[in-house]
Amino acid sequence: MTSDFPVYSRLMPLLPNAVVVDFLPPEPRETLVSYSSRMADLIPKDAYIGGVSFGGIIALEISRLLRPHGCILISSIRHPCELPPWFRIWRPFGGRYCSAVLSTIGSAASLVPRSVRTDSTIRATKLASDRGAWHRWATAAVLDWKPEPLGDFCPILQIHGTGDTTFPMRYVHPDVSIPGGSHALPLSHPNEVAAAIRSFVEQQRG
Repeated sequence: MTSDFPVYSRLMPLLPNAVVVDFLPPEPRETLVSYSSRMADLIPKDAYIGGVSFGGIIALEISRLLRPHGCILISSIRHPCELPPWFRIWRPFGGRYCSAVLSTIGSAASLVPRSVRTDSTIRATKLASDRGAWHRWATAAVLDWKPEPLGDFCPILQIHGTGDTTFPMRYVHPDVSIPGGSHALPLSHPNEVAAAIRSFVEQQRG
């Protein structure tokens, strides 16, 4: 859910035609669908659209609107049903109105000594303070995400690492599984991700 792009640093040299599009600042209490509609104005229709993690969810929603050549999900999900149960349990309570709760969770996580922090604790610390505004919005937006049925608006490639702890493999049904791949899949396995993307594009071009 980071709003900058270090996760692409090892992948971009392997995909010379790829371009990273900056996230727009979200509007207060903006939904994923509304946000994705604004992002779609920045992207040509004649393209393949992809993203990592939260960026993949945004790419999927943009693809519903633009119907591009293909949508590429990296360490991401196709539907809220692929969220892990500890994330899904919050969905009935709604997301857009829980910023204060998320901030409290982040502040509590920040009190945990660094020596004993888990990956989940580290992620939670990003919800605290003013610096956590983007992460609180993104988390809340995913909690409120109510997508339309997938349909066949464009071909989808879902690439996932077996070692992903954010969206664990047992809840996801990817097209390509990369053994040992982490959630930061383009950093941990850039060559495998690039090869999967190139193969997908070649298949769509026939």
